[in-house]
Order: sequence, then C-alpha cells, then structure tokens
Amino acid sequence: MAIAGDLRIFNFVDVFQVLKKDKKDGILVIEKDDTNYAVYFKEGDIVFIREVKKVFYVYLDVDFEAVLKKEGISKEEMYNVLVAKLPNLLNLKEGKFSFTSGFIKYPPDVKSKIPIEKLIMYLARQLTEEEVERKISDFGLVFEKTENWEEIAKKAFLLDHEKKILHLIDGKNKVSDIIYISKVNDLIVKRTLYGFLACGIIQREKKKERKLGFDLTRTLLNKIISKIKGL
Repeated sequence: MAIAGDLRIFNFVDVFQVLKKDKKDGILVIEKDDTNYAVYFKEGDIVFIREVKKVFYVYLDVDFEAVLKKEGISKEEMYNVLVAKLPNLLNLKEGKFSFTSGFIKYPPDVKSKIPIEKLIMYLARQLTEEEVERKISDFGLVFEKTENWEEIAKKAFLLDHEKKILHLIDGKNKVSDIIYISKVNDLIVKRTLYGFLACGIIQREKKKERKLGFDLTRTLLNKIISKIKGL
C-alpha cells in the first residue's frame, strides 16, 4: 500500500486513520523544509521516530535493529525517544508525506507502547472548524457505536466530556441532540465525533432496508397473476 499527500490537505488524524485500519508495518516519511521525519509503524501503531537529512537515508536499512544501531538507541530507550520526538511531529501542519508498507523488518519483541487511537484523539481535540466540517458537516447526522467500540475506547484514553458524548451515541440521537443534551460546545462535540470516527469507535448509522413480509409479498403476487389472467 502506498499513501502520499500534503498535510495541508490531509491532517495526521486522517493519515493515522488509514494506517490504523490496515494495521500495516511500514515507514511514514514527512518532508518539511530541511527536516525529514521517518515514522516507523508496526501493526498500525508508531514504534519509533527519527530525523534524517536526506529521505533516501530512510531506505538504506531494511532491518529495524540496524536503524537503532545507527541511531545509537537501545530497545529499552525507544519509548523515551518516541515521547521526546512526538510533540514536534504532531505539531506539523505542513509538509509532504508518503507511506511505504512492508519495507522494514521488525524483531518480535518490538512493540508499540502508545496506541495510535490515543494519538488520534489528542490530535482531534485540536482540529479547526474547517477541518471538522469535512466529516461532521450536518447537525442531522446520526451515528452508532461499532461492534468493538469498548476495546477501542480504552485505547483512546477518553476525557470525561468525550465519555459523556460517547454515551449519547445510540443510533438515534442526532449531532444536534448530542450538543443539546451534553451541554458541550458545538466545536468540541464535532471534534470528538471526528476523532471517534477516525478511531473506529463509531460509524454512520446504517440505513435499515424496508422489507415486505412474506404474506404481503405473496398476496401482491397473487393479485398480479389474477390481473394478467383476466387480460
């Protein structure tokens, strides 16, 4: 899978949503001025970040342990390095990005300690009105929880007002209802819903198809047959 774009058009919430859904191993490269970031993903979660002067440096090593050796970082130090570099990465609003999957090989003991769902919600809380309008453009929209919403919500580390909003999502309440009942600011509600969608906690309400009962269908069929016979 190859993904490429511009952060001015697709923010990190949208990018992370795609990578989370596919749960792929790979490298997300962000090019911004003279600084290039290489973000290493394993099963859809971030495990490491490093800065490189030239983009092609990222692809010189196909083994992750070689990357750590080159950076002078041990596996035990990975988390601290990730936490230190994440703020600079997440603050980026401009820059070209590209994701290459299946390129890097990870040892079995390398695992992410920061769920991507937590990062998605953190970023969703900072979205502008214009950004949230891309997905939450209508106060009449109705959402419902996904099948495994509880598991995902735990990974997202929701704030109290977000838990309150999640409780009101029942497949019946409109966005306007959630705002009215929760007494939470419009933009905050829309940011929260945007984040829930990106995490996979909620989805648009599925339209129920209207089906005719067997007896009614058979009755109509008999009437049609009778009319045809009478012609």
